[in-house]
Amino acid sequence: MSSVRTNRKKLVIFAFIICICLIIGSLLIVRGYLTIEWVNAQLDTLQEILNRPYGPALYVLGTIAFIVLQILGVVPVILAALAYGSVKAFVLSMVAVNIGILVTFLVARYFLRDYFAPKLEKSRLNRFTKHLETNGILAMCFLRIALWMFPPMNWLLGATNIKIRDYIIGSIIGLAPIIFAMQLVVKKLQSIHSFWDLLQPETIAVVSAFIAFLLVVVWIRRRYFSTEESQFPEEV
Repeated sequence: MSSVRTNRKKLVIFAFIICICLIIGSLLIVRGYLTIEWVNAQLDTLQEILNRPYGPALYVLGTIAFIVLQILGVVPVILAALAYGSVKAFVLSMVAVNIGILVTFLVARYFLRDYFAPKLEKSRLNRFTKHLETNGILAMCFLRIALWMFPPMNWLLGATNIKIRDYIIGSIIGLAPIIFAMQLVVKKLQSIHSFWDLLQPETIAVVSAFIAFLLVVVWIRRRYFSTEESQFPEEV
């Protein structure tokens, strides 16, 4: 009985935390801060700040705050592409984004798993949770490509029994090509003067590699995530 009360208290605390984050994030957006338009208007100032010695650390902390406050993570990813070179922008974005989604995942796991995990096993999401437990890395890879950093997904995953290792590795694999492609497009848009400027060998190569990656993901989904019961034979 005490464990049930504890789980319910955790649920209430989690709901309070999420409400506070949503309120803060909403106020910042309503006031015109932390949006693509605001970043574009303040670009010179932001570039100057981010290129100071403490700039990278400030960027990482800011990106984590974006994700925790449930603000679109695409904003800092684009900002990194505008402020840094390609390699530095990609590395900093990957580090910051993955720390941010890991923080939200761990918070949800602490407050939600004990309450929701048993319920998920008895619900229609049971097959989904089995995929996460048995093919966690592949499942996370597909989910990141499909939903990217969608905040509710982090909460739901935190409430399951997916391994933390699988969550981290799958997220890195799934997010890497998306962040790289997005930042490449931002870089190209800064310098193009016509459509033909986009048709450079490196651009074509990256786009082709990204399409190939998506095709592999589709094949993996069909191979390992089919709805056939034989994928999860019952124990005798």
